[in-house]
Amino acid sequence: MKTTVINQALMKEKNQRLVAYTLWRNSPISRTGLAKKTGLNKATITNIIADLTEGGMVKCCGSLQGNVGRAQNLIMFNEEYGMCGSIIIRPNTIFLAVGNLRAKILWSQELHFSVSELPTEVIKRTAECLDGGIKSCKSKSGRLIGIGVGTASLLRHDDDMLYAIHSIDWHNISVLDYLRHYFNVPILADTVSNCSAIGERYFGIAEDVSDMIYLSVGYGIGAGIVVNGKQCRGSEGFAGDVGHMVIDPNGPQCPCGKKGCWEVMASSIAAEESFKSLAEKAESGDPAAISMLNKIGCNLGIGISNLINVLNPQLVVLGGEVVHAGKWVMNPCRSTVQERAWPWVVEHTRIDFSGVTGEYAASVVGTMTKVIEYFLD
Repeated sequence: MKTTVINQALMKEKNQRLVAYTLWRNSPISRTGLAKKTGLNKATITNIIADLTEGGMVKCCGSLQGNVGRAQNLIMFNEEYGMCGSIIIRPNTIFLAVGNLRAKILWSQELHFSVSELPTEVIKRTAECLDGGIKSCKSKSGRLIGIGVGTASLLRHDDDMLYAIHSIDWHNISVLDYLRHYFNVPILADTVSNCSAIGERYFGIAEDVSDMIYLSVGYGIGAGIVVNGKQCRGSEGFAGDVGHMVIDPNGPQCPCGKKGCWEVMASSIAAEESFKSLAEKAESGDPAAISMLNKIGCNLGIGISNLINVLNPQLVVLGGEVVHAGKWVMNPCRSTVQERAWPWVVEHTRIDFSGVTGEYAASVVGTMTKVIEYFLD
């Protein structure tokens, strides 16, 4: 008898999570629509909705008049039920944000730090600043449900250590433990590229795509790889470090010590100048800037050709600072892929800029989405 009661309680909790997640993905929706999407009967849906409404997670939002019969009441996930934090760690810059449960940003701030600062001091300052942002948003949203962290570093998933950010000499930094003790909420971390891929799949141009590569191109190149709808992380969590794929053995030396790495030839490292600055010069007709961006675009195309020959994705998304470069990079990139990649693969692969606007937007939205999914799972 006791086992039966426990099983019933577990089934009820499982069904509640299913309904809450389905609402989060499909609001607003009718009870009939929910029943179709979840496979639960209408009586179960009605009971769950009553419980979730009483708890504040769900709310009514009008009605829908069909062709026949009476209007159906619509319900939706309450995006103000809670809030989540986001920390994006880049070389010399940390971007902080607080959002609601639709990953809508309510507060944000950029912190700058120098290579001379101790990592522990930088993380302490980061936590204090984010805490202030969370407190300022409490009147707009409910309790903090968790914080997502996106990092330019390789991330070891067995111990949550930031393995290395070479450009600022951070190695084996235990950021997540500090944040867990400070905030006492779940802290979920991944690379910026993996987080951006999640953001693109939920809120960008990859919503219906099961196989994709998100390339974060700025000061370096990283990839978020999705195969059959699942993130590819590798045995140690280091998958996606494509910036150190060699595209020219006789090329320039990379900060990692090797020659001809992709990111030293196809990111802003190659130009020793930001993409935004180069694009402004190109728009004003500067031939040197146009030439540099075209060269970077061609080199991007070489690496992308290699990746799509191996992974056969439906979509390759270019995100990060490179979006500022627009046609000056995209046109030569696509032309190079057409020339170098396997024709049957190219025919079914689209290459485009991120659909989530803002340099940090895809990664911020992605970190928040990880937290929301964890909360609803």
